[in-house]
Amino acid sequence: MSRAPACFRWYWFSQTASFVGDRLTGFTAPSIAILVLHASSAEVGLLSATGWLAYPVFGMLAGGPLAHVRKRPVLVAGELTRLLAFVAVGAFATMGHISVAGLVVAVAIAGVATVFGDVAGQTYLPTLVEPRSLFAANARLQSSNSLSKLVGPALAGLLIDVVGPLAALAVNALPFALSAFGQSRVATVEPLPRPERRDPVLTRIRDGLGQVRRIPTLWRIVQGSALRAFGIGVVDTVLLLFAYRALGLSSVGGGLLLAAGSLGALAGAFLTARLAARFGVRRLMLASGLEGATWLALPLGLLVAPVAVVVAIRVLSSFWLPVWAVLTTGVRQSLAPAGHESAVHATVSTIVSSAVPAGSLAGGLAAGAATGWLGVTDGLALVLAAGGLLAAAGVLFVRHPDRNLAPPELVAA
Repeated sequence: MSRAPACFRWYWFSQTASFVGDRLTGFTAPSIAILVLHASSAEVGLLSATGWLAYPVFGMLAGGPLAHVRKRPVLVAGELTRLLAFVAVGAFATMGHISVAGLVVAVAIAGVATVFGDVAGQTYLPTLVEPRSLFAANARLQSSNSLSKLVGPALAGLLIDVVGPLAALAVNALPFALSAFGQSRVATVEPLPRPERRDPVLTRIRDGLGQVRRIPTLWRIVQGSALRAFGIGVVDTVLLLFAYRALGLSSVGGGLLLAAGSLGALAGAFLTARLAARFGVRRLMLASGLEGATWLALPLGLLVAPVAVVVAIRVLSSFWLPVWAVLTTGVRQSLAPAGHESAVHATVSTIVSSAVPAGSLAGGLAAGAATGWLGVTDGLALVLAAGGLLAAAGVLFVRHPDRNLAPPELVAA
């Protein structure tokens, strides 16, 4: 698969640890806000959005400086920054200084580090593996991401119950240290990029937007991914509110609910390559709309066995999350013009990831309005179903046949 197998294994280990850290801290911060600080729906939406707000602010800017530096040091620095941000707020929390504002600051700092790490990682991976192996490499990374979603929330919920929510925030950031160590062990010497000239930041931004819009296939995928991300932002923000305030679950129960969906995600990551070879990339992308559509069944949970219905929806919908991610990432990496990879990846990450905080904010505000109108359970269920419908509509952008959706190396990997 890789030009240096051990290098990809260390990179894979590092990304896996980073995914686990994301899941642990991503569950703990809003859980503290809801269970300890009794935050409003709007405050929970703001907290959920904060980590993603770095994308519209820094996403396109990241492509410029990253085009001129080696990517591995950026990845190491990003992981250490996230570690320090959460350890610091956890330490202050144990001393009695904790607020929604403090959580927002920690998540915001970690979000900036995540932006640079995301763009650097997508540009760095093609230097570690052969072009024909990009799809397989991305599938392995998505498997790890899916596994982290299984282990992370359940472990985070257990740690909150055992050591307390405030101490858990610092403890749950420790995987970022493992990630930094793993990146430091990648032995491949990445060539230092030496472009003929250093274009101004605005020029790089225009270049990234121009390259993305110049390729119709890529532009359609970006638009579909953005709408999908908006809907997922709504669902992810409101789901914990529904679990804690409508279903009355504890932190352990909330963690197990989120973790249950990862069983479906693991299956999706494992089967993506086979399904793409069997049905084609475009058809599989269209089928992934079921990820959002399954949330339309949530009102059934208001009639019978609400916890069981929510768990079933979570499992079925999560199957399609890695499917879409693997396919769109592989297509994007294969279509990015040589010499413009950083600009393209920064542009795509910015557009798509900027839709998540918009969805989170919209979800939090809609949840507050809907619960005031319909009550907690019915109001939150309505917002979850609406978010799922929006996520499902993202596949409409790839409904037309396009041979560029199926590069040979994607279906042959």
